Amino acid sequence: GAVNMELVAEQFQWRARYSGPDQKLGGHDYRLIRGENLLGVDTQDQAAQDDQGIAGVEYYFPVNRQVNIHIRAKDVLHGVYMPHFRVQMYAVPGMPTQFAFTPTMTTAEMRKKLNKPDFEFELACSQLCGSAHWNMRRVVRIVTDEEYAAWLDKK
Repeated sequence: GAVNMELVAEQFQWRARYSGPDQKLGGHDYRLIRGENLLGVDTQDQAAQDDQGIAGVEYYFPVNRQVNIHIRAKDVLHGVYMPHFRVQMYAVPGMPTQFAFTPTMTTAEMRKKLNKPDFEFELACSQLCGSAHWNMRRVVRIVTDEEYAAWLDKK
């Protein structure tokens, strides 16, 4: 039941790919990065056939389920930093890394607990990777399983 997400850092953005129903991320190779294959996904790998690339500035995860984030970098050193979940891991070109966490409260529950209706969980880059570094902030939404499934269906 874990969620598997690949997060690829590059100046000055994140690119994300979620595993499909098989819960496996397909392989990748930097030599395959070109044109529309911005992540270098091995399209011959059966596990990659149901993976979903996610564009945008929000990432969704279900509450009370383990989230495995597989990390790569395409250019310089980046830092995957999610302060509310107490995780940070470097994204190093040529050296895949990963971490796992399990969110225990939805975004709505945290807003109520803190009495802050505008509260957002966040993903940021903790390294100063260049002049547009600020652009690497993303909103992380923790939602129910039903809301997560609906979000994936829209993507």
